Amino acid sequence: MTTPSLERFVRAITRFAIGCLLAVSVVSSASPAMAQSSAIARIQAAGKLTVAVFFEDVVPFFYAGPDGKLIGVDPAIAEDIAQKLGVTLEYNRAATTFDGLVDEVIEGRADMAISLLSDTLERAARASFSQSYVSVRQFLLINRLELGRLVAADPDRANDIPALLNSPQSRIGVIGGTSYVGFVAEDFPRAQSVAFEAWPQMLAAVKSGDLVALMYDEIEIGNWRLADSAGAVELRPYHLAGHPDTIAIAMSPGDADLKAWVDLYLTKAKGNGFLDGVLNQYLYSKDRALIDD
Repeated sequence: MTTPSLERFVRAITRFAIGCLLAVSVVSSASPAMAQSSAIARIQAAGKLTVAVFFEDVVPFFYAGPDGKLIGVDPAIAEDIAQKLGVTLEYNRAATTFDGLVDEVIEGRADMAISLLSDTLERAARASFSQSYVSVRQFLLINRLELGRLVAADPDRANDIPALLNSPQSRIGVIGGTSYVGFVAEDFPRAQSVAFEAWPQMLAAVKSGDLVALMYDEIEIGNWRLADSAGAVELRPYHLAGHPDTIAIAMSPGDADLKAWVDLYLTKAKGNGFLDGVLNQYLYSKDRALIDD
């Protein structure tokens, strides 16, 4: 038998326990939404937007201007995003590879990466990418003498350079930690892919004939052409048609509200002419036009 006072005490404890369970349930169900809406609030509370940019300058996407300030396609976009969020802009240039830019974002050391970053399927399995804001072309830079030897050995393929290079005898250079590691494996599965840490060593290897070709985007090969116009005697640029390299902004997978905001921002930047103005100023200038030789 239970006394009336004890019954009241038990009912009170029961109500309290049920209330606690309901509160926990409400908080638990609300947490994902709160987490999803926290990225922009986090940035605005901090008063700054931290943007990861590759440690070396890559003209015309990010490089030091006359006063030492970072300028180019990507800083122009980053500055505009920071202004519209009402915060200051800070750069994180710790990443020494392009894959490392994704690490800076998903490990919380940067809010986003805006740095000529290809939105490959491998990277998208780790990070969240915005819609693409520009597409660059994939190029080969081929040693003319080595190409001639391949043609002499297989004259029936003289007019099909990609097929000619896709052989076990072909050594094709690529910078490690870039999307081009995957592109070479995809486009030239029978060739030997040779990874380099930096452009100068890879360029020297193709000039010496250690490589038959290197593969990179039109930006780096265009920079080579501007810096070494006489190099065209030894090397031949070749556009890989139908292989666009789409560039996008990377964010943490948990920052869903920020990703939606950036997608909307890019849609508006394309519609109001801001993005075209930036690309025309830095990327599509006449002296940078790269042709298929």
